[in-house]
Amino acid sequence: MTKNETIHVRVNEKVKSSAEATLDVLGISISEAINMFLCQVSLVGGLPFEVKLPAPESVIVRSEQELGERLSAAQKDIEAGRTVTAADVFDRLEKKYDL
Repeated sequence: MTKNETIHVRVNEKVKSSAEATLDVLGISISEAINMFLCQVSLVGGLPFEVKLPAPESVIVRSEQELGERLSAAQKDIEAGRTVTAADVFDRLEKKYDL
């Protein structure tokens, strides 16, 4: 395939440097990586990776100990009757997101 088009892109210097270092280990130039990316966009009909917001800090569990603490707190909530039915959860979601 003939390459006769040029793309000019402005990027953060640190991002470019970090990407170049990673791609160098893979034996791929930035130009080749961008070409691969654009080919994948065409093949999959969109971005070749999931684009989403990062999970809120409140839902990220960083250790087995933290997981245990959260599960223990949840068990205490259940035992104390601090629960919500699935139907209530779905009703809240439907109202919040106008479903």
